[in-house]
Amino acid sequence: MAGLDLLILDRTWRPRDRVPLAHDWRTVIGQLLALEGRWLAIHQQRPDDTPALPRPADIALTRALTRRLRPLDMRLADHMIEAGESRFSFRAAGLL
Repeated sequence: MAGLDLLILDRTWRPRDRVPLAHDWRTVIGQLLALEGRWLAIHQQRPDDTPALPRPADIALTRALTRRLRPLDMRLADHMIEAGESRFSFRAAGLL
């Protein structure tokens, strides 16, 4: 199972809603604005047999999304990668 979603977080950073991160950024922005989220997290699910470590493309995605959210007064709380029992948090690793 592989997937890439944006989680809309409540004030205590608990997931409230999930928006699939599609290639059409306008659709994603429309959904985010409709759900009135201020804090977001990227949730990335990888196949169980792959490492839950960030790749250069993951780092680029995080940076690009952070830049795109800033004018909308939205902030990225974390980018989490999961693969089987393994997890990686950009915030815990000091990358956010």
